[in-house]
Amino acid sequence: MLRDVDTSDGHNVYVQVRVEGHRWARYYGKQQREVRMHHSNWSGAQQYTNDAKIRACRDRGSLRPDNCSPTLSLHYDRD
Repeated sequence: MLRDVDTSDGHNVYVQVRVEGHRWARYYGKQQREVRMHHSNWSGAQQYTNDAKIRACRDRGSLRPDNCSPTLSLHYDRD
């Protein structure tokens, strides 16, 4: 779940996901609500990757830079 825990700050949240060899994909939350995160990107090339990265960010508007969590790198070993 992507949850807006500080409803008084007026900022939105989003999650960025990057699969090896592809650009960052951005999934937005909603202010003052919870959003269930269940997304699939089915590019043929993405099905055969071993590495992905994910981070959560706070959208602070166009005048100030966004705040993002440290990027978490994930690796999957295929049999």
